[in-house]
Amino acid sequence: MTDQMVLGEKKGNIFYITLNRPEKRNAISFEMLQQIAQMVEELIVDPEIRVIILKGEGKLFSAGVDFNSLGALVGRFMPDSAAGGAPIRADISRFQQVLSRLEATEIPIICAMHNRAFGLGVEFSFVCDIRLMSDDCQWSMQELKFGLIPDLGGTARLSRIVGQARAMEILMTGRTYTAQQALDWGLVNYIYPPNRLLEEAESIAREIIKMAPLAVGAAKRVIRRGDGVDLTTHLDMEVGMQSMLLRTDDFKEGIQALMEKRDPQWKRK
Repeated sequence: MTDQMVLGEKKGNIFYITLNRPEKRNAISFEMLQQIAQMVEELIVDPEIRVIILKGEGKLFSAGVDFNSLGALVGRFMPDSAAGGAPIRADISRFQQVLSRLEATEIPIICAMHNRAFGLGVEFSFVCDIRLMSDDCQWSMQELKFGLIPDLGGTARLSRIVGQARAMEILMTGRTYTAQQALDWGLVNYIYPPNRLLEEAESIAREIIKMAPLAVGAAKRVIRRGDGVDLTTHLDMEVGMQSMLLRTDDFKEGIQALMEKRDPQWKRK
């Protein structure tokens, strides 16, 4: 990757994506978001990759947006008086789509946040499927302090995860919160001591790897796409997905392995 700001490493069935700017407190540039999205999309064709773990190098997970990257966009936006804000909306929508592409991938993504997670670092975690924190992690979303809102899905996804009232508090006060509060509010699945965070992320990954990969992807699609739809439509999505899974070789293998009391050998077909 350019300047190695993002590292990718494959270990067996797990692919590790590491924010690799410790000297910049893993500040996230828009270029990094695009690199990560491209990296993840390329993994789809690798049948061995079953889980992605996202983590940060160095003392903390991420200090948030890279202000040089943000400043470059602001420099383009300031002269915009005649266009009615159209170029701004186009740029924001483009980066929203980058994160939405990550959210849509059928490979489960586990995000492991340690020590500190701020702004875009927290916002980025919302597109991951399972979120973990070290128990000493502090986090906040302070975009309103400099006159903006989280615009890459931060307001929309945050309110869906913790509810509108809690999202209002988090954004409107800019407070710094603890890992325990993130756990209590459903923002993360678990918290662990810092020295166990990655180990526990890998443990969850290994459990996922044991499951049928097509079924894992199907469950993710139904849950993600069902958010906000009416119950009947959501049930129809289950029916449609299940009608495909029941005709797969993996379903036959799963039943056979269960009867023979052995581990299944998944074929992803």
